[in-house]
Amino acid sequence: MGKTGSVSSMSESTFRIEHRPDNIIVVIVEDCSDETVQHWYEYSMADMLMYTGPTRIIYDMRLLNTISMNAVRKAIKLRRHPNVHLAYVAVLTTSTTVKALVNVALSVNAGGRFATFTEEDQAVKWLFTQVPD
Repeated sequence: MGKTGSVSSMSESTFRIEHRPDNIIVVIVEDCSDETVQHWYEYSMADMLMYTGPTRIIYDMRLLNTISMNAVRKAIKLRRHPNVHLAYVAVLTTSTTVKALVNVALSVNAGGRFATFTEEDQAVKWLFTQVPD
């Protein structure tokens, strides 16, 4: 079983963002607590409003063995965002359970370009084939 919810405040979310020098946003998720999921959801909804063109994103979920149904539901809601078509997302995971649940969320609504990977270099290569400089 992966890291899951805990009773804590929003300030204990493990969600964080890193910006790579090659213009890729890296979203790092270390758990699926309600705080982390809500933080990720609110950030993502606001961030997509700022998209003016294709945006390369890596979701690093390699520390997770599973994801919560709350996270799956929030991902499905995000897929309805009007700017999701500008998102090019590579999901990094080594868990077959996480990959399966991500694919469930991605199959519900069309829009955006998403793929799952186990290696970061493969994810970066794919992102640059989807959105060249």
